[in-house]
Amino acid sequence: MFILKKFLALFAVLLGFILPSQIVNAADKSNSQKVGFDIQAFIPDNQIDKENSYFDLRMKPKQEQTLQVIVNNTSDEAGTYKIRVNQAYTNDQGFIDYQKQVKPDKSMPYDINDLVDYPKKIKVPANSSRIFKLHLTMPEKEYSGQILAGIQVNKVMKKTSGISNSFGYIISLKLTENDNEVKRDLKLLSVKPAATFGKTSIVATLQNPKMDAYGHLKYQSKVLKRDTSKVVFKKTYDSNMQMAPNSQYKFAIEYGKRLKSGDYTLDLLVSDAKNNRWHFKKNFTITAEQADQVNSVTVDQGQKKSYWWLYLLAGLLAAAIVLLLILIFKRRKKDDEDSETTDAKHIKK
Repeated sequence: MFILKKFLALFAVLLGFILPSQIVNAADKSNSQKVGFDIQAFIPDNQIDKENSYFDLRMKPKQEQTLQVIVNNTSDEAGTYKIRVNQAYTNDQGFIDYQKQVKPDKSMPYDINDLVDYPKKIKVPANSSRIFKLHLTMPEKEYSGQILAGIQVNKVMKKTSGISNSFGYIISLKLTENDNEVKRDLKLLSVKPAATFGKTSIVATLQNPKMDAYGHLKYQSKVLKRDTSKVVFKKTYDSNMQMAPNSQYKFAIEYGKRLKSGDYTLDLLVSDAKNNRWHFKKNFTITAEQADQVNSVTVDQGQKKSYWWLYLLAGLLAAAIVLLLILIFKRRKKDDEDSETTDAKHIKK
């Protein structure tokens, strides 16, 4: 029975509804053997598509349901596994993710951790399987859209050199109550300079205030000098990027060169696969202090401060001293020659 469960679990491809955020691919045998465990969702009857290995459930208001997940410990040692349910968020790369718990956006009507109860930790004997349950209670009022989350199971490994390593999997969880289309919206909250991915950038914080996951997003951005409207730089991002429902995305527009203080305008066009378009224009300022701070940890990082002006001043001073010494030497030599000539005249007389 355990061998059968293990075999089935290897085929539990933990793909999310848009982009799952799995820590280790459950279908990868080498990874499963390395980590020493795998997990599998028990798909209930109200699953929308039973071919999916993640939870994609059609629910009703106030409905209560128990979800089951099996943990297969494939190692020769007993293991302790931490369980966490994370609300979907938009990560810094612009994709939907579930690998950590983030502060809920103000637009979020339902926090997944207010809707689900589950054990925070379970123990599984060596070469054994154990099921843990999650009790789900839906909100009282019907909603349109979707609640997205990820069920994360991590095994904390033994500490190595004082560092605690953690390996795990994530099973996506999608909860819907109807097929009503949600009218999409997008807001630009702020624009400021920052250091991102080791490069100078302009970061535009965007907000998706709707209970809908956006996919196939394209960003066309331009940064202009405010007084002249001259384009400082422009960049397009078109790699099927996404936004989680009721989330914020810190969209980093990479510049890569030294930032200069001044007044600027961000011209940003965002579009999706449903022909929605959002055009933003927002003024922002880069102060001298902000520019120095960002430049110091990006383009100037590791570089020694240049003191060329000191070297130039020292060189000029040294040259002046040498020139002065030469003039003094010549003057003394001339005085000596004049003195000798005068003495000679006196002797002749």
